Amino acid sequence: MRKFVFDDWNSASSGVTLPATPSTADRAIAAIGTSIVWVSFVFVAFPNLDLMVSRWFVSGGIFILADDPFLREVRDISRLAQPYLIGSMIVLIALQRLPPGRMRFCSPHKPLFVLLSFAAGPLLTVQTLKVLIGRVRPRELVEFGGTMDFTPVWQVSAACSRNCSFPSGEASAAAASLSLLVLVPARFRWAAAIVLVPCLLFVAFNRVIFGAHFLSDVVLGWLLTMFAMAWVWRWMDAYAVSKLWR
Repeated sequence: MRKFVFDDWNSASSGVTLPATPSTADRAIAAIGTSIVWVSFVFVAFPNLDLMVSRWFVSGGIFILADDPFLREVRDISRLAQPYLIGSMIVLIALQRLPPGRMRFCSPHKPLFVLLSFAAGPLLTVQTLKVLIGRVRPRELVEFGGTMDFTPVWQVSAACSRNCSFPSGEASAAAASLSLLVLVPARFRWAAAIVLVPCLLFVAFNRVIFGAHFLSDVVLGWLLTMFAMAWVWRWMDAYAVSKLWR
C-alpha cells in the first residue's frame, strides 16, 4: 500500500504525469487481496472476536458512547465533508477542461482518481455487499438489547434488507479519502499521511464505538476499498489517461 500511495510519478509521452509502473499497482492488489483473505479467515474462524470488541463499549445493554457529543461531531464532520470533497474534485476537473485555457492546478488524472476511488469503494463495492450479505448491526442484536441474532462476517443473512452492517460505508469512505494524498506534493506526502491516516482510522473505528458496526465491518470495509482503489490505479495507466485527456 505504501508504494500505491507514495511512488513517484513519471511523465508519459502524452505529457501527462502517470504512475511509475503497472507492477506497482499489481503488487498493491496482491498485498491487499492477501490481507483481505487473512483478515476474513480470522473473523470467520473466531466470530466471537466481533462480539468481544463490541462489548467493550456496552454497559447495561446499551452502547454508552453512542451519544457522546465529541464522537457525534466527528461523525457529522466526516459525513458532511464528503459532498464538498467530491464537488471540489469535479470543479478541479472542469476548470482544466473549460476554454479558453486550462486552469491547471494539478494533473487532471489526480482528482479523477479521487472520484473513482469513492465510486469504486463506498458506492459500488460497499453498497453491493450490504444488499448481498444482509448483516444486522451490533446494536440490533439480542446480546446488546435488540431482537436479532448475530451472524459472522461473510455469512449471507436475510435479517437485513437495507442499510445493513457489512461492510461499513463510513470506514470505506475514510479509506477512499486516502486518495487525496495524490494531490499533495511528493515531498510533503509522508507528513500529510502521518496526520491523515490516524484521523481517518479514528473516523472508521468510531462506528464500532457507536454500536453501528462490528470490527470486521470496519476493517474489511477499509481493505475492500483499498483493493478497489488499487484496481482503479492499475486502470489509470498511460494508455487510459492519454485517451481520456488527449
